[in-house]
Amino acid sequence: MRKMKPRRGGLVWKVKRVLHNFREEMIYQVRRFLRRCYRLGAPMCIFLGCVCLFVITGTILLIAVPASRRRTAEAAGAAADPSLRQAEVRLPENTAVPATPIVVEAGGEPGDAGMPGNAAPSPEAATPAPELRFEKGSRGEEVLAIQKQLISLGYLTLDEPTDYFGNATRDAVRFFQRQHGLDQDGIIGNETYALLNSDEARPYVMTEGAEGEDIEIFQDMLYDLGYLERSQITGYYGTDTVEAVKNFQKRNKLSQDGKAGEKTLEMINSEDARVSYTKEKEIAEERRKAEAEAAKKSVEGRIDTLISVAKSQLGKPYVLGARGPDSYDCSGFVYYCLRKADVYCRRLNAKGYSQSSSWTKISSMSDIKKGDLLFFSSDEDSSVNHVGIYIGSGEMIDASSGNGKVVRRSCRSPYWKRNFVCARRPIE
Repeated sequence: MRKMKPRRGGLVWKVKRVLHNFREEMIYQVRRFLRRCYRLGAPMCIFLGCVCLFVITGTILLIAVPASRRRTAEAAGAAADPSLRQAEVRLPENTAVPATPIVVEAGGEPGDAGMPGNAAPSPEAATPAPELRFEKGSRGEEVLAIQKQLISLGYLTLDEPTDYFGNATRDAVRFFQRQHGLDQDGIIGNETYALLNSDEARPYVMTEGAEGEDIEIFQDMLYDLGYLERSQITGYYGTDTVEAVKNFQKRNKLSQDGKAGEKTLEMINSEDARVSYTKEKEIAEERRKAEAEAAKKSVEGRIDTLISVAKSQLGKPYVLGARGPDSYDCSGFVYYCLRKADVYCRRLNAKGYSQSSSWTKISSMSDIKKGDLLFFSSDEDSSVNHVGIYIGSGEMIDASSGNGKVVRRSCRSPYWKRNFVCARRPIE
């Protein structure tokens, strides 16, 4: 069948004629524009091209941005209006009702992502993790759980359970953060909390490059034993400290790695720790003088002095590692009072003093006397972690991390009775 041509002068013919003329005019104008651009040169062509691109991009943005803002506003309104956010799904009669109610987002259908029976919600529907923040002054069961974890890793010792985030907890958090390369702000945030409760959490140890109050305390102990000079106590674990630790480890038959780990810390807090060769005579002379002064006084007089000095320190702040006269931790407080009562001893921790074989050991709390040192463990750890001075009438004086100061209190409460380990009699 032959194709019929549009009749000349008809409507179809006129439309085609207009379109043809328009196309020819456009081709003519484009060619004319290109010839002019060619005469202007390449730089002007590039400039005009950039102008055109800018105009096109600006037009697109003017159209797209208001629409995007309108959609965002509508979504925010839907989130704020519970009636828009959720809708009840009506099920046909005789349909089994699931145990968990079916709820769909506005515009959604049963079976969409995030509905029961589907694999997983879309990324947009994921809820971000809540921001954690525990710092000095915080209270609660979460704080108690954090303290228990710090204790288990060796960063913290507490005299009794507490849900208060005090100075001791803050310092322990800083040591943990230092050990794991985190910002040492002493605050438990999301990152610190996750690491503290993970398998990657490492136990407490001091190594080269570390800096802090605990390093200075450790250096003090190395000085007392003759392995460091006074000028080398800086609070920074540098090459001098590494060398001193290696010498201490060699003298005490330990692995010589220059790190202050569990075995090295246990030995330096023991009365059996061997001093350096250069310090032996000086320490022997110091001990002889203390014993000579003690021999001039009665046992009762020295015990009274011990208790009098302890009472005079009531209210002074608890500071980890401090040994007076302005602040103390529990063993530093005992060290200060004993030296004032002419009892020679080195600065040890509570566990170290509890193992001092030169002092008579008392195994039952019913046999303790004034002037005895009382040693306690905790509900979480059976090893000794606290020491106080018994003053009679069922009371003791001790530097309490939980109270943040030196306190006078009963030592016969259920907690202290339950965790009593032993007592030692340094004056008799």
